[in-house]
Amino acid sequence: MLIFILLTIGCRENIIEPDTYVGVINEPVQINEPNSYTFIIHAQNISVNVTDNTLVSSLTSRISISIADYSSGYVSINVNDVNDKSRFNYFGNSDESFFTEALGGYIPASVGLRAVNFSGKLKILLTKTF
Repeated sequence: MLIFILLTIGCRENIIEPDTYVGVINEPVQINEPNSYTFIIHAQNISVNVTDNTLVSSLTSRISISIADYSSGYVSINVNDVNDKSRFNYFGNSDESFFTEALGGYIPASVGLRAVNFSGKLKILLTKTF
């Protein structure tokens, strides 16, 4: 029983529930682990350019994007390969309950986000697929 309690307490610390937007307003939560990248922000009128290298080292991956409580501005998201060639682009200026697309044939080396006067809750997840 003690092992179960320790595992439960220790393992739940880094779990983000699917419908949860964590963090302080305009302060993103970024989790970059081997074979997955997560970016979550609850934004209010934010303009920002962010590019993060990923640790996804697979030729097959999937990107998922959600926008909730959208009220203004836009976001554009791009994924570049190891040669800095743009391979995936997304533009969002409305609620998007769940957009997902398989990415294949290249290693997604970086994820770029540009937000212009964006207000809403944004979640980006890039994961290796098998």
